[in-house]
Amino acid sequence: MTHRLYYTEPYRHTFDATVVAADVVDGRLHVTLDQTAFYPTSGGQPFDTGTLAGAAVSEVIDRDDGTVVHVVSGALKAGEVVSGQVDWARRFDHMQQHTGQHVLSAAVDRVCRGRTQSFHLSAERAPMDPPRELTVAEITASEEAANDVVWADRAVAIKFVD
Repeated sequence: MTHRLYYTEPYRHTFDATVVAADVVDGRLHVTLDQTAFYPTSGGQPFDTGTLAGAAVSEVIDRDDGTVVHVVSGALKAGEVVSGQVDWARRFDHMQQHTGQHVLSAAVDRVCRGRTQSFHLSAERAPMDPPRELTVAEITASEEAANDVVWADRAVAIKFVD
């Protein structure tokens, strides 16, 4: 199982780790580390990019067994200690979009009495599927409620629930 630094240290974008496994899968090097700051694709949020030991990380995969796999363009070997560098501009953009989506979804839930069905983050936009078709008045009221939270500059907390 990979220790996931991004859960407890979301602003961390450099780290050192030991390569646990390095396997070629479908012609691509899959690297598993003992710990990582790279966020894998999960919950509508895209994976982080960056480098491991100077090699480009082109994808990060969350496996069912609790490991995080880094698809890397270099030659890494099990047992070596490597330095990781997360593309901070991309990560921070995704963090802001993800938090904003939670704020907007909570506002829609409060105003319209319905939960967001899904959302997706991308470089240009973050579309969400509301619980039903919303009226212009509901959209406006939801937007105002979300903006009230943003302008209140509330602290963001990470919680782990069962």
